[in-house]
Amino acid sequence: MTDIAKKLHVKYSEKNRYSNFGPCLRKVFIHGFRGINTLDFEIDFPITAISGLNGAGKSTLGQLAICAYKKPSTSMDYKRQYIKDFFPVSPADPKPISDDAKVIYHYETNDYKKPQEVTLSRKNSAWSDYKRQPERHCYYIGFTVYIPKVERRDLSVYGGAALQFTEKREIDEEVINKMARIIGHDYNDVTFQGVSHKGKESEVGIASRLGYSYSENNMGFGEGRILYTVDKLETSPQHSLFILEEPETSLHESAQYQFAKYLLDVCDRRHHQIILSTHSSVIINALPPEARKLLLRDESGVEIRNKISSTQVRSILSSGYVRELDICVEDVFAKVLLTEIIRVKKKELLKAVRIHDIGDKDAVREAVNVLKKTGKKAIAVRDADVGSAPQNALYSFPGSEPPEKAVFNNSEVQKLLKNKYGLDVVWILKKDDITNHHHFAKYLAIEAETEESVIRTVAIDKYISAIGDEFNDLIANIEREIVS
Repeated sequence: MTDIAKKLHVKYSEKNRYSNFGPCLRKVFIHGFRGINTLDFEIDFPITAISGLNGAGKSTLGQLAICAYKKPSTSMDYKRQYIKDFFPVSPADPKPISDDAKVIYHYETNDYKKPQEVTLSRKNSAWSDYKRQPERHCYYIGFTVYIPKVERRDLSVYGGAALQFTEKREIDEEVINKMARIIGHDYNDVTFQGVSHKGKESEVGIASRLGYSYSENNMGFGEGRILYTVDKLETSPQHSLFILEEPETSLHESAQYQFAKYLLDVCDRRHHQIILSTHSSVIINALPPEARKLLLRDESGVEIRNKISSTQVRSILSSGYVRELDICVEDVFAKVLLTEIIRVKKKELLKAVRIHDIGDKDAVREAVNVLKKTGKKAIAVRDADVGSAPQNALYSFPGSEPPEKAVFNNSEVQKLLKNKYGLDVVWILKKDDITNHHHFAKYLAIEAETEESVIRTVAIDKYISAIGDEFNDLIANIEREIVS
């Protein structure tokens, strides 16, 4: 997952984006739609997972995004989507959009410094400038796109014995394998069989496994939707835009993880742009921080936060006892380090604070902002190489290096690990070419034949005793934030 995400980061970098993904969306500015007054929706990764409480506006973002492109001139049977398709005016909803509503699309071009900008706004009752949009195939996979045929009484169900088979569409074996990995069981075959009844034509998925063949009429919702979605992602033209509404529906957690893994794979191979709304912590956590967006709605409107998800916020807000101060740090190592610093320097503070490992420095900053918006007291303690900004409640560990480097580069820590485990820290990290400091404890634990958590705790305890007084300012800042 990490390697393919890194590949996509490179492909989606500003200079490489157009050559790989064509005129994809860079940003969408939204004004006047369903209570969204002013919102910049920036797309920082080819897959964007939007989370938020129900009613926050997730579907609105996806629906406006799919209206960003006109019909490809080479496509005969393709039907594009318009804003009026998603925001109908009726007696029940007399004003889903404001009189001055507009949406501004920013598209990549072959000059990354000069994105194309197209503004759609209403002139009288019509929307302007659709003709200036670039061409692209766009697909909206919501809840009604795939409904089990039994529920919608499809002709393949009610046709019964009079049903006639027409042309069969074969599925590539590798695509079948991808479907199987997501669902969690092997298939002997998957096909889409054309059917006809009384002049009406349709298509029905048929799967074969364990010597038994069954159609969509006898599939569960999750399995049928995955087969349909994967088939669409694989057979649509490259560089398509997909909007997925809560793709985790009816999928167990392993299938959700495998589906997220598949989305990274298909974007890498076919250079689609995918925007999905989700409440699944499994899918969100399987994607890199750049793919995560959190929507927040209150009486002042809707705002978007980057690199943090609703599941992280809910976890913080619902975690156990109420504490006086929430402290956000980047990762588990920083969480353990800060916990032990407080334990050594001022143990009673542990009952007043709750420490959360959130993600990188940007995610930590956003988490503090979101928690403050909910009325909670919150600060961040970031890595020393990032630095502090006390005016924004962003503090840092002492020194100039990330915590892992500061701890394992400390001479007293290195002596202890040498005496206790026979570890030559400098040599081990050098011979194994371990340059990512997040992996230091893991590889040292492997050499010591012990658990990573053991090495981490032993090293941190020694590090704190070695430089104790350097943490005094940090403890003072935490105390001040508690009583402020």
